[in-house]
Amino acid sequence: MKRFIVVALLVLIINPCRAQNAGEWYKNNLKSGWFGIELHKANELLQFKPVKKSPVVAVIGFGADVEHESLVNSVWKNSKEISDGIDNDRNGLVDDIHGWNFLGSADGSMIDFMTHESDREWIRLKEKYADLIFDGREFFKYSKGVREYLSTKIDKDEYQYFSSLSVRWDSNLAKKYNTYVAALLTKEYVEKWDVELRNLFPGKTRSEIFIKDLNNTIFSKKSGDDDTLRKSAVFVASMYANFVSGAMKATSETLTWDHVFDNFANKYSDYTYNNYKKELDGLRIDTRKQIVGDNYLDITDRKYGNNTLLTSNSLHGTMICGIINSVAPDAKLMTLVVGINSGDPYLKDIALSIRYAVDNSADIIVLPQQQLLYPDEQKEWVSDALKYAHKKGVLVIVPAQVVSKRYIGNELFPNRFMAGNYMLDNLIVVANSNENGIPANLQYNWDKVDILAPGENIFSTSPGDLCSTASNPSYGAAVTAGVAALLKSYYPKLDGVKLRKLLLENSTPSKAKELSIGILNASKCIPR
Repeated sequence: MKRFIVVALLVLIINPCRAQNAGEWYKNNLKSGWFGIELHKANELLQFKPVKKSPVVAVIGFGADVEHESLVNSVWKNSKEISDGIDNDRNGLVDDIHGWNFLGSADGSMIDFMTHESDREWIRLKEKYADLIFDGREFFKYSKGVREYLSTKIDKDEYQYFSSLSVRWDSNLAKKYNTYVAALLTKEYVEKWDVELRNLFPGKTRSEIFIKDLNNTIFSKKSGDDDTLRKSAVFVASMYANFVSGAMKATSETLTWDHVFDNFANKYSDYTYNNYKKELDGLRIDTRKQIVGDNYLDITDRKYGNNTLLTSNSLHGTMICGIINSVAPDAKLMTLVVGINSGDPYLKDIALSIRYAVDNSADIIVLPQQQLLYPDEQKEWVSDALKYAHKKGVLVIVPAQVVSKRYIGNELFPNRFMAGNYMLDNLIVVANSNENGIPANLQYNWDKVDILAPGENIFSTSPGDLCSTASNPSYGAAVTAGVAALLKSYYPKLDGVKLRKLLLENSTPSKAKELSIGILNASKCIPR
């Protein structure tokens, strides 16, 4: 049945699984001219050593084809669980044989759209703050077009955080609603300006007051108490004339006050509200509440999801598993689903999946890409889960987030410092390098990236017993997980902190001279 599920993913994937040297450059020795991890040299150094452990690598992400013919013998199996519809290991998750899908329902379905964290946070706080305007002294909102001042104090820190969601974290929903609120404010002032202008041009209707007449009439008068209002009206009207001149072929010569008034007093607020509603309606297709049924803001609500690991988004997860398996064939792969190809993973799912992996003896965890926004309470959930992994000796690998220029320098999560005074020295942040020994992308927060690893044009398994060559920000992390698992296979006493140290201190210098971090090198990590 799984073959039908993945048809949509296979449009560009037509290669059978056979070795392709170009796509396997990441394994090569430096002498070949490719800046790979020198896997062949590492294997030569390990060839007479016994494998002492089959390390468990938990891949937390988008799902995987665990029945792929190249992976099926490397899939982790929960020895405490059997496929019988009963929660045999009593962890609240029924038939979690090879992992768990935190986005599924009991009937086997799964959500296929997720919102961004900034939009979720805006929705959470909307009723408290979305309609508020600060006039310099007090907060007010509009009730049926009339200002209504608040009689109670607000949490100014929380209000400031809410206000930042549109600017600092790019919530489109917040931006559109802010435009609507601004339109209400504009409507109030346009109505005030209308009174001033009608008094200034007695006997004239709005359609008889031309924008061309406003400048000379108002600015030639001596300043008075109402001068600011009148000049504001002229300014807005003139700006509006310039705005519509292209589309309407209207200028201050032909445009009347009636047109300005009609748009800003009658139409603009409706127009902006409808834009907001369209954005909101689009986000409502995030069906977590209907399908998953949990409260994503309650970390104690844990019994949800299903055991369906092959999803419509399983391409990258299957490739990550194939990369790890190719580098560390003795590793066992655990699949935990928390994401799809839209929005941001829910932090509750990330925290619980980390705990699931640790509780089921994972040695290495690969997380989804870093995120810009971790709300405080939910950040604590993830921090506590990462501290738990640290205490249990688990290495956690995080793909570095590629950021736009405006976000370079911003803190990204998860990171080693997010748990306050508790340093997460089991966590390693990985950015992609290419075959030329330079970063695949320069837009990273480099001071928070620990190491580079090959992640471009990588050949690996893909759903449906096929393979493909692709690039993805998570593939460098997958190669790193593979090397860590290879080391763990032969040196099982290496815990997460020691593995991280070993990987970072034995890298190959990058060709990018401005960077102080190196490229992952498997052969240098093998104890001599």
